Amino acid sequence: MKQLDHLPRPCLLALLGLLGLVPLAGSPALAAQDDGQYFESTADPDLESTEGGTTSNPDEGDEEEDQLVTWGVSGGDIYQFRSSIDGGGSFSVNRAFLAGGFEYAFSPSLTLDFDLGFEADSYVFNGGGAFADAAGGVPWTTALDVTLAAAAHWNIDDTWRFVLKGFVSWAGEHDAEVGRSFTGGGNVGVAYTFSDELTLGVGALIAAQLEDDVLFIPSPVVDWRISERLFMSNVRGPVNYPTSSGLELIYYLSYELNVSVGARYELRRFRLNDDGSPRTRNGVGQERSIPLWVRLEWRPMDKLRIHLLAGCSFWEQLQISDSGGRQLDEQNVDPAPFIGCFVGFEF
Repeated sequence: MKQLDHLPRPCLLALLGLLGLVPLAGSPALAAQDDGQYFESTADPDLESTEGGTTSNPDEGDEEEDQLVTWGVSGGDIYQFRSSIDGGGSFSVNRAFLAGGFEYAFSPSLTLDFDLGFEADSYVFNGGGAFADAAGGVPWTTALDVTLAAAAHWNIDDTWRFVLKGFVSWAGEHDAEVGRSFTGGGNVGVAYTFSDELTLGVGALIAAQLEDDVLFIPSPVVDWRISERLFMSNVRGPVNYPTSSGLELIYYLSYELNVSVGARYELRRFRLNDDGSPRTRNGVGQERSIPLWVRLEWRPMDKLRIHLLAGCSFWEQLQISDSGGRQLDEQNVDPAPFIGCFVGFEF
């Protein structure tokens, strides 16, 4: 992340947050895992469905309006190809995601969400180098993240919406000490619907971090229908790999098919186990990057979404610290391409 390293870390995160590239929801580790959309989209493309007919929102109907509880399950996988680490060596990673939860319509104006998300990142480090030397061998292998979240969505009136969310997360390498791997935090946000075409808002993430300062990041909420087919939004996308923590430009080919380009900021921070060298036992591993991607979404049937994506992670950085949070080494990583697939279903 050489181009941005001259900025102090809190200033860097605040800047990315104001640009809409930092997560507003999900794990306090700011991992790719998220628990759903921060705000729901309010505008839909006025397009003809390939199944016939025209409607402003194909997912809504009389039956859904009477449904008090909506369940959802989603999953996906991203493979990031091998890339070189400054100072020697290389690494690749496979990321698996799984999430489930339900939404309860407590009243016409208040909705409650409860979600459980899981992410497993399987790293493969190759060769030696400065980073491996600082870690005393292989830096880490598989990092897990489990997040339990609850949120309240309040429609104050036809234009104002408010969200309050809390979460607790366990993030650590397999066999990491359980009691030292928990963090927690919350989100708060408000959005105003100016018209059927534009919703804007602002929110903030407050989260504890493993062996680091409390994190505070402001971020906007954007859902803008630029034209009949073109949207700019950070409240659409795969539930497990949401763009509520980034920004996408989306083009609707039809109700069933759309294509988008997007970017986001990712930060994973997790507890290491005690199997490594003495200097890194119960330490902290960290990976951060800014991935850019192209995503294709297909809705083959009502409530089922399939996403295919391909992209590249830029300005990536690996960091390792001891059990007290003292940094042992930090290295930049070459741009790394990735491919992925996500599936989400509501019932």
